[in-house]
Amino acid sequence: MVTCRQLLELDVLRNVRLIAGRRGLDKGVSWPYAKHTKTITPWVHGGEFLLVSGYEYGTDEGELLQLIDEAVLNQLSGLLVEGGINFKKLPEQVIRKADEADLPLFFCSGVVSFLDITRDVSTLIMESTYIARKDHSLLDQLLVSNSLTRPEIARLFEHAGISPDRCFMCAVFSIPNEEVSHIHNARIDENVMLCFSKNLKKQTKVLFEELGLEEICKVNLKTVDYLLYSEDEAGLYPIMDSLKKIRAYLDAQEKRSVYLSFSSVLSDVIQVRAGFDEAHFTASLLQQHLLPGSAAFFPDIGSYQLMLYVEDRKKLVLFRDHYLKGLYEADLGGSSQLMETLRTYLEKNGNMLRTAEALYIHRNTLQYRLDRVKAITHFDLDDSSVRRDILIAYMIMNVVPFS
Repeated sequence: MVTCRQLLELDVLRNVRLIAGRRGLDKGVSWPYAKHTKTITPWVHGGEFLLVSGYEYGTDEGELLQLIDEAVLNQLSGLLVEGGINFKKLPEQVIRKADEADLPLFFCSGVVSFLDITRDVSTLIMESTYIARKDHSLLDQLLVSNSLTRPEIARLFEHAGISPDRCFMCAVFSIPNEEVSHIHNARIDENVMLCFSKNLKKQTKVLFEELGLEEICKVNLKTVDYLLYSEDEAGLYPIMDSLKKIRAYLDAQEKRSVYLSFSSVLSDVIQVRAGFDEAHFTASLLQQHLLPGSAAFFPDIGSYQLMLYVEDRKKLVLFRDHYLKGLYEADLGGSSQLMETLRTYLEKNGNMLRTAEALYIHRNTLQYRLDRVKAITHFDLDDSSVRRDILIAYMIMNVVPFS
């Protein structure tokens, strides 16, 4: 979809200025239409970009005001007025009326070729339509290639009718892994997610229509991904809240857990790929019950954030093994449960009584296990920095478990 914002980039409009209706620049343009009758209502269908000649006899302030009323009534995308002999500048009342209606109003004080404008705008619309039909969805194009530059990504958004200057957030809906991961029949896998996504999209379609936003969605084998956008960060949070309500509704309707994860707020379109990495990573933590509840926001997942940003996974494994491998191997050789014992002890802040109660063991048994832990690891569990690092190692193990 071509928007009024994109028309500003056309060379044929280089001498044309936007003088009102900036908030409406993202309206979609269906086709250019040159006014040739006093009223336009019988001849338009919505979305047209109206061209008004300043050389037409009788065109005055009153007629422009009437045209703005008709443009709003018929949901036109914008209005371009050629000054000609009628207007050296546009009347203030006309500008004010267009601004109040969020109707993009363009003006050229000299002469402009409506033939050239019609040709170039029509070409842009046809190219955009061809690209939309030829290529996959916006998210397919955005996520498949690692090499897209910022201008290329911005053009993808513009072709979808979305300003690349918005604030963005990624949202991921998922259902328990066991429902799609451990079924060996790929057709059944696909049907499980298709059935879920169909119910989900019934709800989200209504939401995005009410908000007046394009629904940018991609159905995968294990997740349904959404790209949210708004003029500013504050506008994203009501959308988040609405999606959480949809998650709760589906959770009850589907009679199974439905998870919802969000990325951080993204201030640049170039960050969208990384945003989906954040949302999918958060989804994996929810699936493993490593986070409370069924919905989570990436900035709220604490130290787990750091693990996503470590590009070399081998370094995470080395850190995990340094603190835990000896205990893991000791547990493999018997029934000592040293890994669980140490973790519970650290989570209970070293309180022997609370640890013993949580593990349902006698304090003497707990002391024996802790002595074994110290003998194997040679760590000083009274050192707060050591306790912190061991807990981080356990967090890494949650994300990168032992084979």
